[in-house]
Amino acid sequence: MSFDASVVGRWSEPRPFDVTPASIAAYADAVGGPSPVYAVVPAMDLVFAVAGTAAPAELRARVVHGQQDIFFHRSLPVGETITVRAAVLGLHGKRSGTVATIGVRTYDADGALRNEQYVTEFYRGVPTDLRLGTPSPALPTDAPGGPPLRTATVPLPLDLPRRYADASGDRNPIHLDDEFARNAGLPGVIVHGLASLAVAGHTVLADRAEPVRLSCRFTRPVAPGDALTTRVWVDGPGYRFESVDEAGAVVLGAGLVVIA
Repeated sequence: MSFDASVVGRWSEPRPFDVTPASIAAYADAVGGPSPVYAVVPAMDLVFAVAGTAAPAELRARVVHGQQDIFFHRSLPVGETITVRAAVLGLHGKRSGTVATIGVRTYDADGALRNEQYVTEFYRGVPTDLRLGTPSPALPTDAPGGPPLRTATVPLPLDLPRRYADASGDRNPIHLDDEFARNAGLPGVIVHGLASLAVAGHTVLADRAEPVRLSCRFTRPVAPGDALTTRVWVDGPGYRFESVDEAGAVVLGAGLVVIA
């Protein structure tokens, strides 16, 4: 089993997506309220398709979401059709596995760029010597200083993975099938990283500020039925944040929000 390095930098054809009020409402219902993380939904299927051009199906069973970085230029036009394109931007190996960086570009009907995204996938236990293309943008490496601006704890419902899968289109079986998840080396079904990010985002953006960048690293799986505690610090024109599970383990790290 090996990665196909020839696909690095090859952008997909544009794929249309209808931004409907029903789709936005379903996503908000799944994650507990409106969220800028909805921006990932139009490209969900395309990201999986593009990632699949770089990694065979046998390797896809070993993948976890490592990092998400969203740059917002303009909000999505509700009730209109947009287009998305995606590409594998980089493949970088290390002893514990291989990182694939997938880029996404979202455009409106006039061709204006609405957002850019960087999706980092980590193929656990699949080491390579690959050093191709570009990685995702850097996230903070230092810990936030001082007391947090605010802290909130939110329970993660047992049915969150199913509801999030329905609302987002992300039906990776590690979120829906206990046996599949255990065979993939996980303790059981885990919550989607993006679902955790959307839930945490309600605490981070409690002042309803509009972000121009929203990013985090998914550092540890969290199980449905657990609770997510998010701590937020002021950081220049924005915030730093992290989220921990009930045991105090960090599950969302290096969280960063930039406000215009």
